[in-house]
Amino acid sequence: MASLTLDSISIRNAGTVRIAQPKKGFRFTLDSILLADFCNIKPRSRILEPGSGTGIVSILLARKFPRARFISSEIEPQAFKLLCQNIRHNGLVDVIMPLDRDIGYLGRSIAPDSFDVIIANPPYTKFGTGRECHSPDRQTARQDVTASLSHWLDLQKLLKDKGRYFLVFPASRAAELMSLLRERRMEPKRLRCVHPFQDKPASLMLIEAIKTKGIGLDILPPLIVHERGGGYSKEMREIYGIPTDG
Repeated sequence: MASLTLDSISIRNAGTVRIAQPKKGFRFTLDSILLADFCNIKPRSRILEPGSGTGIVSILLARKFPRARFISSEIEPQAFKLLCQNIRHNGLVDVIMPLDRDIGYLGRSIAPDSFDVIIANPPYTKFGTGRECHSPDRQTARQDVTASLSHWLDLQKLLKDKGRYFLVFPASRAAELMSLLRERRMEPKRLRCVHPFQDKPASLMLIEAIKTKGIGLDILPPLIVHERGGGYSKEMREIYGIPTDG
């Protein structure tokens, strides 16, 4: 296995977790942290995280919502090995079940209407577009090499009626995502745009969609990542549990 780092990560209401990940190649980024912070999960929910990588989102949420139960799937062998290791090292073997399945085959292993929640950070770039990565696993994480956005959203079949699907995705593809959600009877209900700076366009969006729910979308205040000087904004420091000046 490639050389690793062991990183301590904390978000509000979840405490600190430790994540082993490759020093080079696929590493979690800010979008995973923001997705974990955005999710609201009811007690005793059954949750699926497809394409979970080394497990950062599921592990943070398992700490934040200890009565929920998770299935975290990952097909890339090195990432799956680290996922299992990170679950053990964070004491969550009774809370998170790792599953080495490609998202296209989850429906063969899991019955329809099995989950209350799906949480996903799908690849952002359509296959054959964008920059090519030298690392094959990072290329798979960035581009929809193994499955298109439609395939990720087709996992809604595994959701119960009124089940919720949480995603982080590029703001530039908002119209496409909204259209594909509604084609699958998932209504966008909560949306938050993420801006790198207050005066810059949104780069990401955080969205919660509900299966077979009526029309009505709450657009939340924007999340600003950096202050003008380049440091984290007050809310970002709160998300990470960094002391603020008030």
